Formats: sequence, structure tokens, C-alpha cells
Amino acid sequence: MRIFILLLLSFLLCSCFMIKGGKYLADDALSYKFKRVNGGYSTLHEFSSEIIVLYFFSSYCVICLFDIEFIRQNEEYFSKNKIAIIGIGMDYNKETTLLPFIEINKIKFPVMIADENITNGDWVFGKITTIPASILINKKEKRYKIYTGNLTRDIILQIR
Repeated sequence: MRIFILLLLSFLLCSCFMIKGGKYLADDALSYKFKRVNGGYSTLHEFSSEIIVLYFFSSYCVICLFDIEFIRQNEEYFSKNKIAIIGIGMDYNKETTLLPFIEINKIKFPVMIADENITNGDWVFGKITTIPASILINKKEKRYKIYTGNLTRDIILQIR
């Protein structure tokens, strides 16, 4: 019986570690310069939130609209829980399609433009091959996870 209890406790401890997990964040990850859709550049250091969600989308991604609506409906929740949502537009013609898309869909979160480094995978997080995709970053614990598919609160809370 003791062996069973020890095995069960070991499994639970390992499971908790795996759920919390995530990859360790490179030192330069928070310093990457993103081009803002409305001009200028930003780094992740500028955002005071403990949790940052880099949300990769494009104006031609129909299922991305569900995530944008999810983000809009949960703005207050994200704000209260110190979670920053940052959109990364993956459109080939950049501002030409992103600016009207942002306006039509009333996107309030900051939107950056994916540069060649991001689209080629020559940056700290590697290549994003599917959209929608999200990189969830815990700044305090310096770790991250990458998810493909639609966002949910459960996915976002796994990085805490």
C-alpha cells in the first residue's frame, strides 16, 4: 500500500510539473523589436503584464474571427489578471489589409506586423507554420508555450 501511495504522489508531482512546464525563455526574447501596425516599434519589455499572449492571425483567416471575438468578450478578465494580448498580423501585404481588418473588427489590442524574421522562422521562437497560433509567455518565470488553434481561458491559464 505504501508503494502505491508513493507512486501516486510521484505521478501527481510529475503531472503538476508537466502542466506548469513550458520552455525557458531566451534572454533576448523580450527585446525583439516588433513593427507596430500604426508605425514605430515595440518590445515585450514595454508591456507590464506578467502574462503575454502573442496571437498570430491574418485578415484572411476565418477561424481567427472567433478568437478576436473571444478576446473582445474577455478584455476585462485579461486586464484584471494582468494578461496582455498582442496581435501579430501575418498578412503578406501588411498594413494594406491589416488596417481595414482592425477597424472593421474593432480590434483594441495592440497589433504588430510579422516581419521577414518571423515569417522565415529566423527569430527566437522559430517558425510559425499554422494560424491561428499563440505564444504564451510568463515574464516572471521566464518561460513560454506555443499553441496552435483557437484560444481558450484554459490554454491561457496553463502558463501561470
